[in-house]
Parts: sequence; C-alpha cells; structure tokens
Amino acid sequence: PLINAAWNFAYSSLWNCTQFSTKEIETGKEKIAEYFRLVKSPTKAFSIFCQRVLLARYYVSKNPARYIPLPSVWLDRKNENGFAGTRAWYHEIRTVRESLPNYKNELKAMAEAVLEFSEEPTVQNYQYWRKYFIEKETPGLLNLFQVVAIQQLCNN
Repeated sequence: PLINAAWNFAYSSLWNCTQFSTKEIETGKEKIAEYFRLVKSPTKAFSIFCQRVLLARYYVSKNPARYIPLPSVWLDRKNENGFAGTRAWYHEIRTVRESLPNYKNELKAMAEAVLEFSEEPTVQNYQYWRKYFIEKETPGLLNLFQVVAIQQLCNN
C-alpha cells in the first residue's frame, strides 16, 4: 500500500497529464519499492519521498524549459539528475528546520495528508485536509491533494 500511495503521489505531482504503459508504471513502482527497501522506517521514508517529489515539482514549475523524464528514468537511484538529485535539496530543508522547525512545513503536511488519506480514504479525512490547506492558504497544495485523492479513489 505504501508503494502504491507513493506512486500515486509522484504520478499525480509530476506526470498527471501523461498516460504510461503498464510496464512503465510497474518499473516506476519497482524503483519506489527499491527506495523503501533501503530504509529502516518506511513511513518516515514515505514522508521524505513526498517532500522530495514536491521539491522537484517546484523546481520544474519555475522554468518551462525544465521537465521530468519518464518515471523509470527519474526514479532510478543512479540518476543524479532525477529523484536522487533531490536528496541535497531535502537535506538543506532539514538543516534549516533545525533552527526553524516550521520551515516549509506544508511539504511535511502534504506527505502526512497523502499517507493518511491512502490508509483511510474517508470523507472526514478528505474534509480535514481540504480545510487545512485552505486555512494555510496553499491553493496549489489543495489542488494537488484533491488530484491525489481522486486518483487514490479511482485506482482502488
């Protein structure tokens, strides 16, 4: 379930308007599974994974010439220009959080929302997180959460 939730989040965040072959989806999920196999705490790794995906999303959105390649390429841990390259960005955020604990807290919140909704796709969970993102005035994250929730419901 964690791999499917991570795939759903990455797909919705980075490739939402692209249709992939079954083989590409399976390869993407295998790359995510590989990432989770290398960690002690898969739940913590899920949060970090989602935050790193969001950092890549922000990076690409700042310049129309930037793009994210196929999931099989981007998620390959040997590809320093893919997911692996977001590691340094995440470490910078973690370093700042040592002094400012709420720094870019919305990234953590999104990861928590996605995990919670994937585990319990209830109306209450949806409404809670929808209200949260509205109150935090993060319309981009609200929109993304809604897309992820719909994908979650339709793929189950």
